[in-house]
Amino acid sequence: MNITILNYKGGQGKSMIAHQLITTFGYRGYEIDPYGSLSHRLPESVDRIEIDAPKINNMYDKVIFDFGGFADAKQKEAISESDLVVVPFVPVLESIQGTLEMLTDIIPILEKYNKPILFVPNMVAKEALNLYSDEIGMEVESYTIPFLIGLQTAINENVSVTKLAGNGGFRGLPYKKSYQIIKGLHDKIMEYDPRNFQ
Repeated sequence: MNITILNYKGGQGKSMIAHQLITTFGYRGYEIDPYGSLSHRLPESVDRIEIDAPKINNMYDKVIFDFGGFADAKQKEAISESDLVVVPFVPVLESIQGTLEMLTDIIPILEKYNKPILFVPNMVAKEALNLYSDEIGMEVESYTIPFLIGLQTAINENVSVTKLAGNGGFRGLPYKKSYQIIKGLHDKIMEYDPRNFQ
């Protein structure tokens, strides 16, 4: 599967999700964010696509497109080549408003290419999910990622939570929950694999 991870607002968890999907499940990454650090952290697995590049122009096979916090002409290309668009957000009012504004740009592209969207709130906020459904006028599916120190540690140490969870004993214990959360997200993403519908 190819996946676009997108939200114009910074600090919503885009790169954290991309990092863990790449390091845990072997995706190739394309970072379209001049301020991002994913390509520096994972140089063997992530290519940086410059902002002034007119196209991504790369092979699309088990790819994560990680977009920065702004509109980019390459979004249409990424979405057209993706099987799923993942929109992470922190469920506070400012983030919800910014994400809804972004969706006015993105929904016509999703509709044109008939692509599904999965919202990933980084904390439980039922009213936030209801707001999305009401505002965008379509059924919304989501997968919640709670704040877990293990995920932040994995990013800080630039490793997969799987590696940290494999330490065993008390050292690995805090990371087992983080691994289960990321695995659950990947399982949810795989529900959108087009091969399931053939």
